Amino acid sequence: MTDTVPSSLQPGADIRPVIDHEGVKLLAERLYGISVLELVELNGYDDKNYKITEDPNVKNPLITTHNPDGYVLKILNSMDSQDVSIVEAQNEIMNFLNARSVTCPRPVRNVYGHLHSVETLGGKKHAVRLLEYIPGEILKNVPLTEPLLYQLGEFVANLDNKLQNFNHSGLVSREHIWMLTKVPELEKFKFVIKDSDKLDLAEEVIEEFKYAVVPRLEELERGVIHGDVNEMNILVATKPGGSQSDYRISGIIDFGDIQYSYYVFELAIAMTYVILLTGNPASGGLVLAGYTVNRRLPDDEYRLLKTLISSRLVQSLVLGAYTSAQDPNNAYVTSTEKANGWEVLRKIRKTIPTDQDPTDWKTIANDYLTRS
Repeated sequence: MTDTVPSSLQPGADIRPVIDHEGVKLLAERLYGISVLELVELNGYDDKNYKITEDPNVKNPLITTHNPDGYVLKILNSMDSQDVSIVEAQNEIMNFLNARSVTCPRPVRNVYGHLHSVETLGGKKHAVRLLEYIPGEILKNVPLTEPLLYQLGEFVANLDNKLQNFNHSGLVSREHIWMLTKVPELEKFKFVIKDSDKLDLAEEVIEEFKYAVVPRLEELERGVIHGDVNEMNILVATKPGGSQSDYRISGIIDFGDIQYSYYVFELAIAMTYVILLTGNPASGGLVLAGYTVNRRLPDDEYRLLKTLISSRLVQSLVLGAYTSAQDPNNAYVTSTEKANGWEVLRKIRKTIPTDQDPTDWKTIANDYLTRS
């Protein structure tokens, strides 16, 4: 079997790692000297992630500082594993942010002193690494209060401000189908959408991206972004002394989509998943309010938000449907569709401008800041 895979996802490509729980335990022991006591598979789109609790009775001289909350063994898909410079960039960005008081996973060195290794699994090469597990609840599982969504915007702006000082050569030429710049390539995957009304809506958004966004790309501010700020990747915790329902943003995980791209894309992606989670386009205005307090958003970039948010929804719906067709057992990939993504998209696209336009995010943001 060949281990050659395309640099950008193509229809029919199978890139997920093939491994069972016993194989994961053997990897953890061979590469990190960890004797696994408990093993739980976590959500993953095209990677495999496993929460590991080590056996405390097994003394391991290879790890001098043990993480009491356990570890996550990450096995990267075969496409992204082709370029180890991307893996190195992911490790470096986590260390960079940890050093700047942003809570995120920390990579662990293996028995060879490296932060990753490339292993052959099922005939394909996959990058393998171990991260310290970060405790906390994910945003998806807590009440979405206005202050929490506002704080999410603040957090994203603060993250991007810090990342202005981060660079890595491995990200300059990175190509990934989940980048918003790849929306035009959804043409290759739209065949999976069988409903004609949904297909018309998807095609409308793809065409709008081509003529409204693509010609403007050179004018937008660029830098390294996280690239996937969603409800599964944002950690929350209760405030000290607060009630169990009084949450704050506490950290961020999953740096698999880091890229050299556009800061307005980062904001649009964060707003998209909040809107999807609430089912209400107006909730994006609360994220915008927090973001613009910490980071300036030029008017010409603000005017792209509706197209960018629509595009991210279409991207998630089309690629989710495609990946589900390839891997029917992966429930994670259809989360956008299950969250009524098509209906949310229609709400954004078909809104008639009124005094209460739910996509007038700037007015919604200003109203919230006035009330606060």
